[in-house]
Amino acid sequence: MPSHSSPEFQPASDAENYIAISSRGLEPVTANELRRLGATQTKEYVGAVHFTADPATFYKACLSVRTVSRIVKPLKEFAAANPEMLYSQVRRIPWELYLNAKRTLAVYATIEGSGGRSRKVDDKTRQTSPNRGGKPPVKPGTPKGINHSQYAALKIKDAIVDRLRQELGARPNVDTINPDIRIHAFFAGGRCTLSLDATGASLHERGYRVQNTSAPLKETLAAAIIDLTGWNGKVPLYDPMCGSGTLVIEAARKALRIAPGLNRDRFACQRWPDYDSHIWQTTLAAIKGERLETIEAPIFASDSDPSALRAAKANAEAAGVAHVITFEQRRIEDSVPPSPTPGVVVVNPPYGERLGKDDALSELYGKIGKVWTERFTGWTAFFFAGNLGLTRDLGLEATARYKLYNGPIDCRLLKFPL
Repeated sequence: MPSHSSPEFQPASDAENYIAISSRGLEPVTANELRRLGATQTKEYVGAVHFTADPATFYKACLSVRTVSRIVKPLKEFAAANPEMLYSQVRRIPWELYLNAKRTLAVYATIEGSGGRSRKVDDKTRQTSPNRGGKPPVKPGTPKGINHSQYAALKIKDAIVDRLRQELGARPNVDTINPDIRIHAFFAGGRCTLSLDATGASLHERGYRVQNTSAPLKETLAAAIIDLTGWNGKVPLYDPMCGSGTLVIEAARKALRIAPGLNRDRFACQRWPDYDSHIWQTTLAAIKGERLETIEAPIFASDSDPSALRAAKANAEAAGVAHVITFEQRRIEDSVPPSPTPGVVVVNPPYGERLGKDDALSELYGKIGKVWTERFTGWTAFFFAGNLGLTRDLGLEATARYKLYNGPIDCRLLKFPL
């Protein structure tokens, strides 16, 4: 794992190092997105992209990045073979540069191979929350001395408050709900990486999902799928099985240049001691100024389920993009090109968890392939497949395959020029 331990805790400079955490398979998409925003020195790892950015670019990434669940600032990476070593290393860090008795903290810990769970530690109770992680690949074999994330987070918290009690004569309180400083610890291969959380709540939480359907796509994954299709808003886009509308909503927000972070009340980095309000407000104003009211080409969405359409319309309204998406109730076998101009058709069909039987899925996939072959000549189709064995029922030959993950499910995004 690359070290970020020197220099430690320096004030904001023209450029600093950060880590963007994303789902497995999205790393190239995330790296390209960060470079488009102005980040430099991008380096891809499993589920994460390291990058360098000046304060304005860093703030722009927090507000604008679409395929990332979290951004953290690495502070120090060190050997932590046992709890005593962990405590000693953490206590050496000058936490007084970030915390005092009036500020609150929360510590989250993730151990490689422990099921992707992180723990946040309270002084009185210990709560858990999901944290997918996505850190640089390391050698397996975390020492037995540190094999419980809850215990590791508690040990880190103890070292921090003991250091501050010694240096300041008082200690900060722990606030697991709304802390001033969020600290993430990642353990793997006998080492620990400590980072400051820049975002707070996961960046996939856009704030527009007011109604759900079963098994909706996470917003970050949907944004990555749209990016991989190459759709640029200049040709029509159609999702014939739109569900709650995540794919078309993310496409519309991208085309209208609506940054995903604009609806958030607060980012964790706004409570950092080196937070620059002037740069933040200037960056925020510039991003808001990029927003468009209309797009060049239309976006269409249909679904056979009327309740799904109601959810999709409500979500699109909440996302501020309902005026550029045309919704229609229609079965997949009845779908036709919604525009005389060929464009992109993209679908995220059920792959076992909703229909439950492979024979039903086989029939559905066959209908999709037949409709595309017979009616969508000139279009480029993208099929997000979570059941790889059944994709042969499409009867189509993919010209490109992108390996992605929908949670733990190994998936492929297949491209079919029709």
